[in-house]
Amino acid sequence: METSRQLELDLLAELRAALTQHDVRSEISEDVAGLAVTTKTPGVPLWVFVSFSSRYFSWAGANHQHPVNDIAGAARRIAEHVQGLHLLGGEE
Repeated sequence: METSRQLELDLLAELRAALTQHDVRSEISEDVAGLAVTTKTPGVPLWVFVSFSSRYFSWAGANHQHPVNDIAGAARRIAEHVQGLHLLGGEE
């Protein structure tokens, strides 16, 4: 049986791969079981996590969520979020 932590890391790996379709770079941090999405501000990533229930990806302080069973949709929304931050000239 797969552990919850391993499931989180696997989901984040799938999301990371999907983000490349949108030219968005990211790195998985196994220490915090999170995905650090590159933003315009050096050293300030947008962190994406899997919810405690393993049903949602969440980002921007859990103000945004998307179901993990729609990886492509989550990648699209996160890419749009990062691009929106770039247009605003800042980060959340």
